[in-house]
Amino acid sequence: MSRFLLSQEEALFVPAEQLGGKAENLAWLTRNGLPVPRWWVLTTEAFSSLISSNALDELVRQELDGLGTQADISEVQPRAERIQQAILAASLPQALRTELQQTFSEHAQVQFAVRSSVLGEDAQGASFAGQMDSYLYQRGLAAIEQSVLQVAASAFNARALMYRLAKKLPLTDIRAAVIIQQMIDGDASGVLFTAHPLTGSRQHMLISAAWGCGEGVVAGICNADAFSVAHSGSQISAELADKDVAVVFDHAGGLGTVECEVPEAKRHAACLTDSQVLALRDLGLAIATLKGCPQDIEWTLAQGRLHILQTRPVTALPAPQQPVGRRVVFDNSNIQESYCGVTTPLTFSFANRAYATVYEQTMRVLGVSEAAIQSHRDMLDNMLGLIHGRVYYNINNWYRGLQFLPAFKTNKADMERMMGLTDPVDLIEDRELTGREKLAKLPQVLRAAWHLLQGFRQMDSRVSEFRALFEAAYQSVPRAQLQGLSVGELVELARRLDREVLARWTTPIVNDFYVMMMNGRVHRALTEAGVEQPELVQNNLLSGEEGIESTEPTKWLLSMCAEVRSKPALAELLQNHDNATLLGRIQVHDAAFYARCLEYIERYGDRTMGELKLESITLRQDPSFLFAVLKNYLSRPDLTLETLAANEARFRQEAEATAFAAVTQHSGKSGLKRFKKHLAALRAAIRNRENMRLARTRLFGLYRDIFLEIGAQFALDGELENARDIFYLSLDELYALNDGRAVQTRLKPLVSARQAEYADYQAHDLPHHFHTWGMVYRHNAFAYPHAETVSLEGDLRGTGCYPGIVENRVRLIFSPEDELSLNGQILCTVRTDPGWAPLFPTAGGILVERGSTLSHSAVVARELGIPAIVGIPGVTQRLKDGQWVRMDGSTGNIELLDAPSTETNAKPEAEAAHV
Repeated sequence: MSRFLLSQEEALFVPAEQLGGKAENLAWLTRNGLPVPRWWVLTTEAFSSLISSNALDELVRQELDGLGTQADISEVQPRAERIQQAILAASLPQALRTELQQTFSEHAQVQFAVRSSVLGEDAQGASFAGQMDSYLYQRGLAAIEQSVLQVAASAFNARALMYRLAKKLPLTDIRAAVIIQQMIDGDASGVLFTAHPLTGSRQHMLISAAWGCGEGVVAGICNADAFSVAHSGSQISAELADKDVAVVFDHAGGLGTVECEVPEAKRHAACLTDSQVLALRDLGLAIATLKGCPQDIEWTLAQGRLHILQTRPVTALPAPQQPVGRRVVFDNSNIQESYCGVTTPLTFSFANRAYATVYEQTMRVLGVSEAAIQSHRDMLDNMLGLIHGRVYYNINNWYRGLQFLPAFKTNKADMERMMGLTDPVDLIEDRELTGREKLAKLPQVLRAAWHLLQGFRQMDSRVSEFRALFEAAYQSVPRAQLQGLSVGELVELARRLDREVLARWTTPIVNDFYVMMMNGRVHRALTEAGVEQPELVQNNLLSGEEGIESTEPTKWLLSMCAEVRSKPALAELLQNHDNATLLGRIQVHDAAFYARCLEYIERYGDRTMGELKLESITLRQDPSFLFAVLKNYLSRPDLTLETLAANEARFRQEAEATAFAAVTQHSGKSGLKRFKKHLAALRAAIRNRENMRLARTRLFGLYRDIFLEIGAQFALDGELENARDIFYLSLDELYALNDGRAVQTRLKPLVSARQAEYADYQAHDLPHHFHTWGMVYRHNAFAYPHAETVSLEGDLRGTGCYPGIVENRVRLIFSPEDELSLNGQILCTVRTDPGWAPLFPTAGGILVERGSTLSHSAVVARELGIPAIVGIPGVTQRLKDGQWVRMDGSTGNIELLDAPSTETNAKPEAEAAHV
């Protein structure tokens, strides 16, 4: 075997270290029997010998030393030129010249292409396409030797060096092999991408073709025809170019290429026939299949025969223009109330596991077989999605679960109404089943119907049992002594709650089904009876319900306000000191009221804005919010328990009169009796739902305290920077650390990376509804799929939840850190949860961007008698803090007003509520 020059047969099994990237790929093509023109290669050892024998090593090192990734072309260009000039002035080593002479003296009349093959060239992620020089149609030993020097010098040209810097490739040890390949005088030539570089489709190819040799296409000199063709089938999409110029052999000069005009008859004619396109397609597909990845292939066609000149991996593809894979619908119109904004990994992983556990047990309660449950494991594990840190419902899987129940079409509509789904979802149709399909489905449907009816009939007793079960589990947790437990004991305590409470959470879920179905029945009855604005009437029918826990914190706070008003010294203390210091001051100055504060915190301290987000700071960690709300209430002397009770019943009686009369006229006395029964059931179910949700809030509070204590102990041991970093681990990662199956135990870098990622998520909001295809986190834009309804001009409209006209300023509030003083102004926010309820009584009205008539904000607003509108697209983007508006809780209309010219013309804030 020669030392420097290898024939293609000799090069077939030589390491890439000696061949460089392009020659290695030629060896692979040759080894696999592809139609490659005959070739030789001067190895990288020849290149090294050229540099060392001419004493250029030190020059190259000095010129390249100090060039960093920030270097610009003005710095690189002169250094590159000095290296190239030195190489072009060098002499080929005699041994190398001898080998060239021995091989090519007998091919004096044959034309060759001389190309680079740099180490790393044509590799995955670094194609070096067009960075080094090639010399075509070279004939004779002298021309070949000169071309070898020129190709070697081009390894150091400014383009190649800048490319290396951009790709963060080292500038040390640059070595190039040189390919000498028999030149094919192509009739047409071009490039083939086996994955479409414009559409991103991996099932389609793009062929670019021009007359003459491929240099015209690669260098962008020639206009080229574009043929798009699928991997299978015979359909071809062709875009023919005006091919006015071709790059061909320079007959006059005897070497190299020249640009020439294309005859008029060929300018608009296709370079390839359909059969040639398909043959090239099949050849490219064979190469890509053997390579195992999409390929960028240079080819030429001469005298009807295809030749492959080189192949390399495709280094970049755009996102597919056409969706690929299964469509999934994500929506957070409802769940954003519980998990607003960006949510940490621990909260999402905890919630996701909780949903899987709870709905698995619910399936058992519905009589679903163990085999069916296990076959739906993927559904249970994916009831939720986390997209850029935000929690969404995976609507596909909710529909799949709903199919276990009878009357899918009715239940689908009821579920969509309860979840606030306002966008069309057609991925599951209630198609007519065949007789065989109905028969196969019947046993499960009957079991589910029977179990649901049993659950509905026993709901009151089941709710009592559930609340007793929860209270026993809650009291068994030594919440004040968690610091005395080890991390392992804390993890076991969390797992005990998993087993004893979460795994027995079926009663709230069955009750949610009851709410969904009864709400649907009441809504359909009102609609069929011809009631105008049935949603508004239904909302008013649900107001004024006694015994709802979600309003109890407000009533408790109003009672505390009454005590403060009776103690002038205490009132002065609250008004004159910062919220952050008040609890300590009250402890010193009024022991009895301090005890009431502590009792409130124990009862409702876990109920806060974002209460189901484990990372939320509650009254247990910072009681400031409690005193901010108390000050709010104290500023409204008209706000008392008595006025609250009067508001709660005001519209309920009017709604009952309207609804009962319409139902009686439409369905008679028996229809009214049935309607009242369904209405009473709905009221009771909503009451039970709100009360059991307080249990959920308290349960999440227990978990929050447990995880915070684990974080504190990790921080004490130096495993984390601070206790709250625990929220950037997932639940499984935390449990895996305990069990000995963790895949990463260095927590600080993991947490740091996630904190940076989630901080980026905070800066970019996402729509409430979008579709994805295939892998969710790849090539999906998470864009709203329907016509955008947010207008930058004109009035706004949403769903009215409680009647009343309010004309006042808007107060935008998004978190407890915002200014919370309302005093009759209109509270405007993106979303709410039960933790917002204490703010509501001092609001003149409530505007919520997201939500439905059964969302927490709507329920609590009805109970407190506050005009409210929910589901207002873009309201927090349109309205500015302090802007005057007129809202109508009946119609859902919001009118933008000019600010009053003087304060004397403005309505007093406390009087502006109900116009």
